Amino acid sequence: MFQTFLNKEDGHVLDLSAFINYTPEQILFFYYNSWINITLDTYLQMREWFENGYGNRDKLKMWLDFMEQEIQVGSDLETLQDSEYLNTIGPYYYGPTGTQFYFVRLYNLKNDPLTSLDFSTLFEYHKIPAMDRDLQKYLQTRKIAKKSIRNKDELIRDITMCGASLRQADTMSQYTRYLNIFLEGRQEILDQEEITLREPAPAPQKPDKPRNPPPRFTFLKTVGISMIRHQTNQNTSADYNRNMKIYFIRCREYDKACERYKEALKNWDEQRECFVKKCRNDIHEASAKLKEALALLGIYQGIIRKSIIHSDYQTISTLDKFKRYLETGRADDLQGCMNLYEGERHWTEIKASQDRIENTIYFLQPENEALRIATHETGILIASTME
Repeated sequence: MFQTFLNKEDGHVLDLSAFINYTPEQILFFYYNSWINITLDTYLQMREWFENGYGNRDKLKMWLDFMEQEIQVGSDLETLQDSEYLNTIGPYYYGPTGTQFYFVRLYNLKNDPLTSLDFSTLFEYHKIPAMDRDLQKYLQTRKIAKKSIRNKDELIRDITMCGASLRQADTMSQYTRYLNIFLEGRQEILDQEEITLREPAPAPQKPDKPRNPPPRFTFLKTVGISMIRHQTNQNTSADYNRNMKIYFIRCREYDKACERYKEALKNWDEQRECFVKKCRNDIHEASAKLKEALALLGIYQGIIRKSIIHSDYQTISTLDKFKRYLETGRADDLQGCMNLYEGERHWTEIKASQDRIENTIYFLQPENEALRIATHETGILIASTME
């Protein structure tokens, strides 16, 4: 749900730090009616850290107990570790949040996993910051929009407050964006026609049996005429036997997954009511926080609107330059700040244009002796053709 918000393309794989720093209840808050992939290596690291007293042993114990008692993965992890023909086991169901777990022996991480820092960011967006006191006091003195500025100090203060409001407004925009995504996710669950658990993946497909050799093949083999074909047939037969072995192992895991699914459905009717209630409570709390965030955003935007600075110059980088002009004595008023800024921007554009021209000329010129010779030879060839 939040991988785009966190600039992560896959939000279903977690690294070790997430399990060390957060409890199952905290992590599963973001995986309602979803799934989590846990690599075998991560599980073994969790076990090793817990046994050696590393990290937060309390949280690691909670996760290990959760895996063994709640979702009952148990000895299946040993099977996964020992089997060369098995790469994934699951799903394992946790009914209270409708979450499925998959355990993977070898996992090709194309994208970065979620870390404890990512979850810290998510939890932070559930805590709406209080109104900035300095901005609150300044707002009371700026009842009138575009109030005249009497001296340089007041201008510097207005620029400072406008810049601070822009920063706070940007922060509040991030909060509102997060809360809207969160609310959409929870509402999407409630909008389903039937909230149910995800079924296991379809049964594995049985491999095709290789064709039998033609009747004359045995005779040809005895006289040594088709040994290459005989070797190919042997390899095909060996591959088929191996694929059948993998097929039977995966069928056994599929049957076990179906049994887990049936068992999870027995308690789902009761758990679904609690699950729906959780979603509604989350929506109620998040809606209240969104309302609070929007109110703060409106206050900060009000300060920006009442600033003496024109909207064309209401960016953080521009205001920082205005403040520096005033503090260093390069300008004494707002008009002086704007003149300096426009002059610097004009020369920056000229310099950029000059650089583009120089780069174009550079790339149009022969880069080395070989290119110069090739250009010369091409000219000779063209001249001879014209003659």
